[in-house]
Amino acid sequence: MPASPNNTPAPTSESVGEFYDHMGLFFDSLYGENIHFGLWDDDPNPSMPEAQNRLTDRLIDTLHLRDDDYLLDVGCGTGHPALRLAERTQARVLGVSISPTQVARATEKAHTAGLAAQLQFIQADAMHLPHEPETFDAAWAIEMLFHVPDRLQVLREIHRTLKPGGRLVLADFIQTDHLTEDDWNLLTQGFAFSTLLRADTYADVITQAGLEVVQIHDVTAETRQNIRWIEFRYADHREDLAAHYGADFTTQMDRLLPTGVSIYTEKLGYVIAEARRPVV
Repeated sequence: MPASPNNTPAPTSESVGEFYDHMGLFFDSLYGENIHFGLWDDDPNPSMPEAQNRLTDRLIDTLHLRDDDYLLDVGCGTGHPALRLAERTQARVLGVSISPTQVARATEKAHTAGLAAQLQFIQADAMHLPHEPETFDAAWAIEMLFHVPDRLQVLREIHRTLKPGGRLVLADFIQTDHLTEDDWNLLTQGFAFSTLLRADTYADVITQAGLEVVQIHDVTAETRQNIRWIEFRYADHREDLAAHYGADFTTQMDRLLPTGVSIYTEKLGYVIAEARRPVV
């Protein structure tokens, strides 16, 4: 498995959960309800929420869910993609997150929206899912695999818990150019990155997990504008973040964020991958 090419230990599952528990306000400020990138089009008056919903809708449409399907949401965040799926389909969703704060927020959202019968959220480690084999008809993982110390193990767990023929979609960052040790230190310590794949090895890891690759879509060009939106949102919410986290936090983020933006723009990309568990 690929790993960060430095001596900085990769984040553990528990530390990723603590990261999101602590950084909730930060991600709310930068991303809004959805803690993931969006797909941008030629709209002359774009917004990140519209772009994020466009990404979620692309994933929903790719899965072709039936009314009685049961979907596993791996790394469910605060639940917004699952809520949108429940509004568009009759499928049931089980969301898992390592963060208890995220699980509580997602559960509250489901109750508020009147969707508690359709949506359930639990705290669990994606590398050791607490489910019987062949439980789910479909699964998705939206921007979470780069956090886990062993993405192959997560994919094997998804394979194990999917029914034969079950569908999977992944939305994930990829590495497109050489990352220096300083790059990896920033990604690991500042944003809880653990591993990244290149486009030419992405399918191999999915196959190693026992899954069958359907297609991998490189949507890097459609995601670049997220960075400009995030920079704008940070500037707009900087004082609130300083009040909540302290001045040292924003001083550090003033340094980290531009470097992170450069790394993403120059050395990272974005893919949507479709796979399924073979029938035999």
